[in-house]
Amino acid sequence: MVHGKTTILNELEKRGFKKAINHTTREKRVGEDSLNEYKFITKEEFNYMWEHGKLLQRAEFNNEYYGIGIDSLKKDVACIQITDSIKDIKQKAKELNMDNTKIVSFYIFVPEEERIARMRNRGDGEESILKRIEIDRKKFENARMVVDYVVENIDLEKTVNNIIELYN
Repeated sequence: MVHGKTTILNELEKRGFKKAINHTTREKRVGEDSLNEYKFITKEEFNYMWEHGKLLQRAEFNNEYYGIGIDSLKKDVACIQITDSIKDIKQKAKELNMDNTKIVSFYIFVPEEERIARMRNRGDGEESILKRIEIDRKKFENARMVVDYVVENIDLEKTVNNIIELYN
């Protein structure tokens, strides 16, 4: 069974990795109150953080902002980012003279049909799904050239073990 990025992150956390917290301006989804995946902030707060160099990168989707804080560049921190952000994060680490910080990037490959099914299951509207798939096709088009490793997400245990093995 294919599992989503949250499940993979949770498994990595169980095995000693720490989860990076993403900042976002989007509204919480049902069930996200108990999760520590996102810090929900206003667009003003996000812009302040960006302008004052407190974010490693910035991404926008559906007119909402997403970004990971600089304080997330710690040992054994796992985070999920879009492929466009990987270069930005590595560049920002260099700018901050964090050359000793190990940043290993993975593309967790999930077939498009599976991604569509997941979005439908979580209640996303068809228009939003189609827009997301169109954007994903462009974003993931060159993913294999940007990341350090590609891991196919077919079986949770195998996926997590592959990530840990390649990281080490």
